[in-house]
Amino acid sequence: MNVTLKSTPAKYQPMASKMIQSLLELLKELTSLEEEVFKRNREMNAEKTVLNIPSNQIHPKWEELMTEYENSFKRIIEGKVSKKLISNGYALKYENPSEYFYLNSDEFSLEFTMSKEDMAAITIRYNKAAIDMKHKFVLKLIDDKWLVDEKYYGFEGEDQWYSDRI
Repeated sequence: MNVTLKSTPAKYQPMASKMIQSLLELLKELTSLEEEVFKRNREMNAEKTVLNIPSNQIHPKWEELMTEYENSFKRIIEGKVSKKLISNGYALKYENPSEYFYLNSDEFSLEFTMSKEDMAAITIRYNKAAIDMKHKFVLKLIDDKWLVDEKYYGFEGEDQWYSDRI
């Protein structure tokens, strides 16, 4: 992982390491959860054949798994993500590779920007299926605590950012 400080005055630079570490720990927890749910869902899909459940129907325990996923996701993000970002929705998908799969390797770069005392941005650049992509997380100081307040995704080489859920 390559870390770059961009447009960050010297007085804010000492905060970068702690904020980056906090964000990466959060994303790693979410990645682990998403990968576990994907695995368990795949196992339930395989079990449907044994139970004679048609492929177009859900497993009897699928809703229970989704409730567990949502509750675990919420527990992980509480106190780390703003109410504003939470209100956009969360735990709505689980994929392979997972949303933040790049954290399982060092194959990404990270850019930290902080030009105001109450706001910072962390941009992560990575490659997914031969497409160069990026995530941007905006952290804000809310009630004396740094919270992820906004998340965006984009494509390398484009200036456009698209609003996203955590």
